[in-house]
Amino acid sequence: MSSVPVRVIQLEVPISAAYALESVGKRGFAIEVGPQPNGVLRADIFNMVKETVDLTLEWLQEFNSGHTFEGGTVEAYTLVKSVDYPRDSAGKITAAIHQDLQDNDFKLLRSGDPIFLTFAGETLKYEGEDLYPYFVNECAYYEKKIAFHLARKKTFSFPSICVKKD
Repeated sequence: MSSVPVRVIQLEVPISAAYALESVGKRGFAIEVGPQPNGVLRADIFNMVKETVDLTLEWLQEFNSGHTFEGGTVEAYTLVKSVDYPRDSAGKITAAIHQDLQDNDFKLLRSGDPIFLTFAGETLKYEGEDLYPYFVNECAYYEKKIAFHLARKKTFSFPSICVKKD
């Protein structure tokens, strides 16, 4: 899909914690399109998902028909850690995502960059190795105590592939 940014996120999920395709095969994958508020149906998002599913099914059909796909490289983001919101002793969130981080998923975050703005007006800055934030301020992650994930960007090489026929 060249009409929208497509990113690969590599998750290493232990089989004991697996709940999707990776629970029944060697690897799994998910299609995440967003951000989109819960309970909202947007035509543009719907059409992106439909195109993605159609292209995936087309690829699977070609693969199963014996087509050989050339190898190459792909950039992927590998999860390093998740970051929670700052909280008080009662567990209540005490800061919002800083406006400089909001809507900047997959852009390099450097030590000293602002990440939170406390409700008292203080800017909290990131400290650590340069990493790439993603799923920043996603409402689905509030209950999981995740403000955003941090990842390393890597380039992976993959060989040509085709279905093995007996």
